[in-house]
Amino acid sequence: MPLKAHVDHDLCIASGLCVNLVPKVFEIDDTIGQAQVLGETVPESLVADVRKAQAGCPSEAISTTEVD
Repeated sequence: MPLKAHVDHDLCIASGLCVNLVPKVFEIDDTIGQAQVLGETVPESLVADVRKAQAGCPSEAISTTEVD
């Protein structure tokens, strides 16, 4: 099932773990100095990697929502 990924900018410490794990979904925005999500939904082929990034995020800034 497709997902939407979200980064809580109040929690993000820009560790870069998410970008290293899933660069097609996350990037560090130089303007705000934090991670941001690229695109509307996570491709199904990357869902497992996004879940790993979510579980490994040291500040627990990543959340996901299943979409229909």
